[in-house]
Amino acid sequence: MLYLDASALVKRYVEEEGSELVLSGMEDARAWSMCRIGYVETVRAVALAAGRNAVKGVEADWLSFDVIEVDRALTEHAAELTLSTELRSLDALHLASALVLPSEDLTIATWDARLHRAARDQGMKTLPATLD
Repeated sequence: MLYLDASALVKRYVEEEGSELVLSGMEDARAWSMCRIGYVETVRAVALAAGRNAVKGVEADWLSFDVIEVDRALTEHAAELTLSTELRSLDALHLASALVLPSEDLTIATWDARLHRAARDQGMKTLPATLD
């Protein structure tokens, strides 16, 4: 299972460093997951980088995602993570979302240095394995 934040998923639609790794990771994964807020982040970033037509790919793929909904328990856990890590609010929501998934075969894909570090600190596998 692959959990993606927006910094990773954008690479599927906008060619940039890490795009091939994301494409490969998504192809190999049995399921893709993302917090609902990631859709908003991804649509905005893809539109800014590649134009409104590129958003059609995001919209089509979104139907294939297992979506983690934002609810009271998730937001409270994310708030706790903001206090115990260096995460910003949306990144804390992404980490809290990934943490509700079964961990045995979960990888979290992110190019955000803070989120990457926090996920590793939680014992999670990351894509990329290391981030410079």
